[in-house]
Amino acid sequence: MKKYINAVSLRIVADAKEYGVAVVMVLLYAVAVNLVFHAFCPLVIFCGFPCPGCGVSRAAFCFVTGRWGMAWQLNPVIFPIVLSAAYFCLCRYLLGRRVKGIRGIIAVVFVLLFVVYCGRMYLYFPDRVPCTYTEENILARILPFYEQILHEYGIL
Repeated sequence: MKKYINAVSLRIVADAKEYGVAVVMVLLYAVAVNLVFHAFCPLVIFCGFPCPGCGVSRAAFCFVTGRWGMAWQLNPVIFPIVLSAAYFCLCRYLLGRRVKGIRGIIAVVFVLLFVVYCGRMYLYFPDRVPCTYTEENILARILPFYEQILHEYGIL
């Protein structure tokens, strides 16, 4: 059992060394943009519109804390994301095998995110979280006519 735990630990440490800098950079980005813009998503920050992944972070937090209904409302794609992550961790770390089909799984998750996004934008934008328009965006700050154009074309 100790040998197995050591093997799992070595795989986790190897991945942490390989991807640690990228993880730290994403965390620094998240802290910096949240302090300045009170948002994480570049699309929300730049133009005020939600992206296909909007709600995933909040849904993940709700999922982890056992609020699955709220997670579903924020972004139902969190469930296939969690299943995919569990499959990845099982194969990569616990079984020590190559993760078969991961590219296809990622492609399916992206398609699901886009389909859910289109449906939610059609049904709920701009009135229901997380499909809301963020007025404090860069384009609205630098282009005084930006929101007027959005209103004229019936987007807002």
